[in-house]
Amino acid sequence: MPNKARGSSVDGPEVRPENSAAGQRQLRENLVDKVRDIVPILRNNAARAEEIRRIPDENLAVLDAAGLFGLRAPKRYGGLEADLRTYLDVVAEIGRGCGSTAWIAFISNATAWIASLFSDDAQDDFFAGKPDARFIGLLAPTSEAMIVEGGFAVSGSWAFASGCHHADWALLAVPLPQADSSIVSGLVAAPVSDLRIEDTWHVVGMAATGSDTVHADKIFVPAHRTMPLGCLLGDAPLRSQRDELVYREAIMPGAILMVAAPVLGMARAAMDLTLERIGRGTKRISYSSYEDLRMSPSMQMQIAEAATLIETSHTIVRQWCDDIADAARRGDEIPVLERARMRMDLGHAVRSCRDGVDRLLNVQGASAFAKSNPIQQVWRDIECGTRHGLLSIEMPHEIYGRLLVGQNQSISPFL
Repeated sequence: MPNKARGSSVDGPEVRPENSAAGQRQLRENLVDKVRDIVPILRNNAARAEEIRRIPDENLAVLDAAGLFGLRAPKRYGGLEADLRTYLDVVAEIGRGCGSTAWIAFISNATAWIASLFSDDAQDDFFAGKPDARFIGLLAPTSEAMIVEGGFAVSGSWAFASGCHHADWALLAVPLPQADSSIVSGLVAAPVSDLRIEDTWHVVGMAATGSDTVHADKIFVPAHRTMPLGCLLGDAPLRSQRDELVYREAIMPGAILMVAAPVLGMARAAMDLTLERIGRGTKRISYSSYEDLRMSPSMQMQIAEAATLIETSHTIVRQWCDDIADAARRGDEIPVLERARMRMDLGHAVRSCRDGVDRLLNVQGASAFAKSNPIQQVWRDIECGTRHGLLSIEMPHEIYGRLLVGQNQSISPFL
């Protein structure tokens, strides 16, 4: 298990009661209860979502009704200002119903959290009158910008724009020219209505995320809706002194952990679906005397192994979320080696979820791959989702191993 992050803070910053560990626990329990009630709706719509390659309107409506697109938005605008652990449990529960819907909830809330680091004027644009504004975030700097009066003219293309069909705002990585002719890597915020969407997302997993390509053609972005990308990659965030807990959470570790929430939920969905299917007592084991699969010790062992892999993964990721939120409450920094260990633990947890689902497929047998069996969609979704660049274990292996042997040269800014 992770150790508590430690730093030099003695008293730490003041924490409002609703942002205390107890306050967040109450919020978390209330929100998870709400999501639990809508999981059947999301699950019933999962096949339809894949067919239309979008999140169905009914899914969006039930998430809106529960305020779940405002999870990480500032409370002063009417958002929920949920800490990292609360976010994790809520979005993972959404994933029990529909992996793609959970992915859109992750993208929007993670990006809203980043948007809350922008200037006050920008936050007024985003959240005033709409605390549950939906966001997409794209960090590949495949673009260019020109200085114009009052801001920048931005052109470019960004692939894998998950949620672009449902979003209000896009945060886009753009190299921003400065008055002294230097270039600063930056983020700009633009209404999605200013962008053109190209239909490019044709995949066998996570199809309903609609992760198409967006294009900008000399769109105007005012200067107040820009931010140096360095604020996310290790420099002090612009809003670190505001009395708002969630915007003091370590930015890059928090952003990486947020990616895992849909995967945890999908793994639990696979367990739910397997137990429901075999629970009727009619699933036999072919070419054996077992008329009821549940009576087989070998199948009991597969289910036990799957449950352990999936629930241990939840425990690992939850503990890291708690550690990061608690460090923010204390005003502590998280050392680089701890950040590297977090990425290593996260990669291990995600791989364990995938392995757990594989064992559940063994339990269900060849019939798991029938189109009428919903576990095959969960399997395809988790195989795709766990290949996200921040979830794979290969780079964390290198990063953590290098630091452990004293090789401190950075091979990734995402730490």
